[in-house]
Amino acid sequence: MTFDQERLHKMMSGIHEHRHQQENPVIGVFKSLGEYVRAFEAELDDDHEVGARLVSFGNAIQIHVQSIGFTAPFLITFSGVTEKGDSVRLIQHVSQLSFLLVSLKKMSDKPYRIGFIWDEAQ
Repeated sequence: MTFDQERLHKMMSGIHEHRHQQENPVIGVFKSLGEYVRAFEAELDDDHEVGARLVSFGNAIQIHVQSIGFTAPFLITFSGVTEKGDSVRLIQHVSQLSFLLVSLKKMSDKPYRIGFIWDEAQ
């Protein structure tokens, strides 16, 4: 591949990625959610970690959130553990997203921080 062909290929890939992000609403929701979680985590002390209170059909549970992900074009996932240590995963359509961030006492010596890793290109 020549230098000009390589530049054209990179440019077209960038255009394709930009269009992909615009056409998949879950990507924008995921990024916004990440910003909210980072801001919430920044306010926590060393004895607390991010949790979520989930309410459905009159029942409520709290989970220690360990990861947040998505599946394009419409699903957001929240994975973590309950106070009893049971693994849980909530799979939710972006149109139904309602996620109450709460401060929970840490479950281990060091508080768990979710963190978000973004590709520099995004």
